[in-house]
Amino acid sequence: MRALTMTYPSRISGPPERRLLDVDDPVPNSGEVVVRVHYAALSAIDLENSHGKHRLRNQLTLRSTPVVSGIEMAGVVETSGGRLAAGDRVVGYTDIARGPFFHAERVAIHEESLMALPDDVALDAAASVVGGALPSIAALERIADVQDGARVLITAATGGVGSVAVPLARHLGASVAAVCHSSQEAYARQLGATETYAYDRDELPPSGSGFDVVFDAAAALSFAQARPLLTPSGWYISTMPQRDLGGWLRSKFASQRWGYLLERNADQQRLGRVVELMADGVLSSVIDSSHPFEEFERAFARQHESAKRGKILLDLSQSATS
Repeated sequence: MRALTMTYPSRISGPPERRLLDVDDPVPNSGEVVVRVHYAALSAIDLENSHGKHRLRNQLTLRSTPVVSGIEMAGVVETSGGRLAAGDRVVGYTDIARGPFFHAERVAIHEESLMALPDDVALDAAASVVGGALPSIAALERIADVQDGARVLITAATGGVGSVAVPLARHLGASVAAVCHSSQEAYARQLGATETYAYDRDELPPSGSGFDVVFDAAAALSFAQARPLLTPSGWYISTMPQRDLGGWLRSKFASQRWGYLLERNADQQRLGRVVELMADGVLSSVIDSSHPFEEFERAFARQHESAKRGKILLDLSQSATS
């Protein structure tokens, strides 16, 4: 099978070089099934890899597997397991630190990290939604417990996470203010936002806006910056909380709250909620662009561009039918 791997320059720093190579098909261990990947998304971790981050971790992983990128995908089961059968269409999310990773034509993965899809949910749609849905559900449902009438501010509102978070917040009964690129303000309103602010014009809502939740999908703010925008008991939740540990400390002495969000992996309950929301039509396809596997360089180049809408996908579906 073909797999996407990375090699690092010999110097201390520098971005990795990506290339396709032929490797043996994976062999499933107990509790695992082999999935033929049809669509795999690019994530924020893949963007960080492009900037040379996680080098040591990736080099250690490369000793045992050639694939160290891709944490969300959809495909078709090839080997039956205890719960899933060959031919089942599934969506999957892996352990973001340990894998197995999905930028390959096949992957052997534990069934717990997979969820069967109903017939009316397309594979590319599922691959585009799952990586944004898991943190959005965690932030808005489990941490902040958003209720009808709440006010929610979402940064990067048209990106891979934000484009899922906006309709989810609306579904929960909230009014949504979106921070996005000025070229995407109409799209943000299409998703369900009632207010928009353009980050390329340095726009944010005014102090005292009284948001119940600031969901910082861009990880561009901090607890200190969000506090003037929040109600006295409001929540600040970032997709990268490790960047604002000072905010966690400040929150111990404030009425406003700092929510710790880290969706390191997935399980049946969380994946089931994603599929339920897709089946009910609350969440739908959020594809910025889709690129054939052999054109992976164009896909990763798109990650560095601004004004994206949703997820960038690698399309392996043609090789999956060959």
